[in-house]
Amino acid sequence: MKKNFTINAPARIHIGFLDLDKNSNRKYGSLGLTISDFSYKIKIENSNRITVNCRNQELKSKIKKIINAFNKKKKILGCKITVLNEIPIHRGLGSGTQLALSVGYLISKLNKIRINTDQMAINLSRGIRSGIGIESFKYGGFNVDVGKLKGSFTPPLNILNIKWPKKWKILLILDTNLVGTHGKKEDQEFRDLKKINISQVNLNCKSLLMNIIPGLIEKNFDEFSKGLRVIQNNMSKIFYGNVNKFASNAIEQIFMNLKKKGIISFGQSSWGPTGFIFFENSKKRNQLLKYIEKYISLNKISGLELLKVEGRNSGKKLNIKENV
Repeated sequence: MKKNFTINAPARIHIGFLDLDKNSNRKYGSLGLTISDFSYKIKIENSNRITVNCRNQELKSKIKKIINAFNKKKKILGCKITVLNEIPIHRGLGSGTQLALSVGYLISKLNKIRINTDQMAINLSRGIRSGIGIESFKYGGFNVDVGKLKGSFTPPLNILNIKWPKKWKILLILDTNLVGTHGKKEDQEFRDLKKINISQVNLNCKSLLMNIIPGLIEKNFDEFSKGLRVIQNNMSKIFYGNVNKFASNAIEQIFMNLKKKGIISFGQSSWGPTGFIFFENSKKRNQLLKYIEKYISLNKISGLELLKVEGRNSGKKLNIKENV
């Protein structure tokens, strides 16, 4: 009896890098959180030939490239791949890694190919700088990797996977007017990085070890937020030359207003433009959501979407059905 497989793979927010020094023996180190609401839901089944059903043409093209890359390593059977739900691309939500791993995983299951997630990531050129997306795919939760040694072809070494506190809530701010830096432009941005001050690296690592990690373990939101602010400030300073700068001017305006109110638990995911705000509980999220909605209206800011999401403490989910 032939089977079909459907995967659900989660989005993630990338909170920052630890060491962006080009001369470092171990680059880059990063931290991130798996989130709910955004996910890929993709189905694969046997077919006489390889076909892809997807309304998003850019996504369809990416899937075909993934199939071709996989086919070069292992000859695969004909199949039909159908995209049922997608993560928005170029928004800082990790869509590229989740797509590659999802399609690769489905192909391996249909063809009974034994391959682990790390090897699949290597074959599909994922995890070149950050391993957060790979770990979100595997396990969900909050992850920390310490990058990889010079010359290494393995994915970044993940050293921490921890459950996100259930009471802590998240608000995403999406700027529909922009797309995040990606592809060749992203590669160029990393090549153009100016010399990194070692004090920034030290501050990032100290904030992670002394604030963020114990904050999560002890469910101490204030300590977690202090560490987050340090790393996010350093990311803005390194990539934009200013601790108060973000990809989206509209989101930046909201963040600066929050900063004046003493709120520090905000940031930008990856290259953006998506921004996030963390909250200690639902009540505080609801209160600030109303405030931000009013602020957006009074200041006539257009193109922003506010979305309540949760931390997701599980990775991919696979559903297997026998064809009738």
